[in-house]
Amino acid sequence: MSESDVRTSDIARILEIIESAKAADDTEIFYSGVLRGLAELVPCDDLTFQLMDVPRRSCRTLTLAAGEIETVDNDADEDPDPEDTARFWAAYWMPGGCSGGDSPDYTRVQRTSDRFGDREYRSYPMGKVMADWGMRHEMLAAMQPFGILDRRLLLFRSSGPDFTDREVSIVKLIRPHLAELHVRRQHELDGAPELTPRQWEVLRRVSLGASNAQIARMLGLSEATVRKHLENIFLRLHAASRTEAVRKVSGLL
Repeated sequence: MSESDVRTSDIARILEIIESAKAADDTEIFYSGVLRGLAELVPCDDLTFQLMDVPRRSCRTLTLAAGEIETVDNDADEDPDPEDTARFWAAYWMPGGCSGGDSPDYTRVQRTSDRFGDREYRSYPMGKVMADWGMRHEMLAAMQPFGILDRRLLLFRSSGPDFTDREVSIVKLIRPHLAELHVRRQHELDGAPELTPRQWEVLRRVSLGASNAQIARMLGLSEATVRKHLENIFLRLHAASRTEAVRKVSGLL
């Protein structure tokens, strides 16, 4: 087995992390327990789930650092260092920045070292910002935007070796599940009915007019499994039909 191989135990732990996701408090934008579990698999000094409103230069984060969870909301919290924040946003769109270019890939998981040599990166404005913040190695996991919000998972190391190929593979495996979990968490914050990520996905397909057979093909399920999901959805929403179920959550799909 090479250093890049994901182990069976890694996959088992990923499933445990996903299935045990619960909010620690009512203000979390994401699940702090998921960050703690992931940090066990991919050790780092800073692990952040980030929601960013780029046009407004506003950011909300849930960060695990030094074993502690910290939340930041630029709209609600006073900026302790406006000058440093201004440096970050000035560097955002420049070469070496965080924008992802004109056609960003929302499925990418990459290390900074996958894009730049160390000396090259430190010559860019964003590289200088990261160096001043004490961040030597970074891994980014992008996700499809949530409305106007850019969603990312960011992992940082201040010293030691870069993230390994195996650790990149672990984050690639969990990345789509993190996006689904965030949608679930947002529904919880909005007071939406408690459905599983898979049930929400089935209901989204129903709202688009897909039949059970079509949903089964799209999601790689059997028709019997789709029917069971719908039965559980109807029970949780107190709905008697597909149309009524979609109507009850129309603003959340």
